[in-house]
Formats: sequence, structure tokens, C-alpha cells
Amino acid sequence: MDNASNPEIRLSYYITTFQKLPYLKVVLQDLIDNRQPDEEIVIADGGSKDGTVEWLEQLFAEKKIQYYTSAPDRGEAHGVNRALMACKGQLLKWINDDDVFCYPAIAECKEFLLTHPEYDVVGADGFDNYTGQELELVTHLPHFTKWKNEKEPFGFYGPGLMIRRSALTLIGLTHALSRFVDNEYTYRITSLPIKMAWYRKPVFVRIINPDSNTLKFINIKRVEQGLNDVYREIATGRPVAQAKRERMINSVKRKVYDLIYRRSSTIVPEKYELTDFGTLYAKHRATLYEAYKTAKGEAFLA
Repeated sequence: MDNASNPEIRLSYYITTFQKLPYLKVVLQDLIDNRQPDEEIVIADGGSKDGTVEWLEQLFAEKKIQYYTSAPDRGEAHGVNRALMACKGQLLKWINDDDVFCYPAIAECKEFLLTHPEYDVVGADGFDNYTGQELELVTHLPHFTKWKNEKEPFGFYGPGLMIRRSALTLIGLTHALSRFVDNEYTYRITSLPIKMAWYRKPVFVRIINPDSNTLKFINIKRVEQGLNDVYREIATGRPVAQAKRERMINSVKRKVYDLIYRRSSTIVPEKYELTDFGTLYAKHRATLYEAYKTAKGEAFLA
């Protein structure tokens, strides 16, 4: 495989998938409809047996996607790394196979990085259905400000991430042991001496669903936090015990919040049952695009 970048390709969208054809068909069609001539779509399938491979073959033959591979992998990180290694664009954009994305917002992030070559990464926020009840706009702006002022690392959702390909020599690929791949990757990125800007308009809607990795691996998330604690200690020199105390305080605050507003932040599969992903996708897409259009203030905090 030729790993050299192609100057004619400015942006690579990379997607991993496994046994999720009903989701992928909806998400990928939206991406195909919005892909620009200087962009490519790269897909790494983990060896699906649900018709995904045949559909990807058809899309590739029709030149609607530019690269795909299908082979058993050893977890999502392995798949992400396969996709990253195949990308040829100057910029790399993470796309999940079951989330909604705002392509005009992505275009603004793309233009920012192309016109500001001194920046390595753009991060962004989006909506989440974490409670399983309604969408909430999740903001990491306070974390970004603290990172900018104090170099305090933080994790954020992979769908909000855009990377300059040349920065991979510093950032590296994703950690193959991680199950919460984007959390580890973004925490590591913010632990490194990179230059990052924050995009202040919503870029995505994260849809937790019965087939999400979030539900599959939620029980080991606390274990993986230990890796992020190591990054934090190395980057800041502050002991791990301090981070653990802060998490305990935040956990209590979240429980109080849930009691006051009669909500639950606990993730359980029953909250995320769905019957028609296409209908839900269209609904959340409308919400996302409206929020993008009505967003006020400067687009980037740099």
C-alpha cells in the first residue's frame, strides 16, 4: 500500500464498520451526497457477513467511495488504524457509521486547517443522546480553555476531530488496546505539544443505539481511564490522585443534577431501543443543521 499523501485530495473521510449495514447505508449515503471533488471516502470493514462487503463493492465500482477494505480485525482501533493508513488526504476526518454529521460545518473546519497550516488539529462539539431521552449539546469549551491556558489534557468525541495528516508523526495511530478509542486518542492528542483550534458550531449528533460500542464496552470505561490519567500526569506533572478526586466530585454533581431534573445519566440498553434508524437520523439531522445555521459568535477559538 502506498502511504504517501496525494496533494489533489485535501480531505479524507475515514469510517470503520462491522455488521451494521442498516446504519451504514443511511450515514454513508449522506456522506456520498456531500463529498466534494477534492475529498475521498475510506472505509475499513471488520469482515462483516451482513451484505456490507457486497454493498461497498458496488459503491466502489460506481466510484462513489474511493477505497475500502474488509478483513477481520482485532477491535475498533485496529480498524481505525487500517483506515488511517489508507488515507491520502492532507486532512483526516473521523466519521462514525451510526452518527449524524453537518457537512457545511466540516467544510469550515477543512478551510480553517487549509488556510492555517500552523495548526495540527481542530476539535468540535456536537449533540448527544447520552440520557436516552433527548438530545443535549455537549460543550468542551471550558476544557479547551483550560487546556490552552494550563495544558490540562481532556478527551472529547471522535466525531468532532479533524487532523492534519502530517501531524500523525507526532500523534501516532490509535491505541490498539483501547475500546473507547476516541476518548484515549483525543486525551493523548491534548497531552502532546500540538497546536489545536476549537470549532464552536455543532458538527455531529452522537446516536447511542443497541449496536453501539458505547453499550458493548461501558463496563470497562473506568478501567481505561487509568491510561488517560498517565497521560495527564506526564503532561502536567500533577498526581493521578488529584484527577481521581475531581472525577469523584463530578460524579456526585451529576447525580445531584439527575435528582433535581428527574433524569438519569446511567447508560442502560433499554434507553436506546429504536425501530427505524433512518427516521431518527433525519430528525436529528434537521436539529443539527438548524443549530449550525443559528449559531452565533466567532466560529473558531484558536
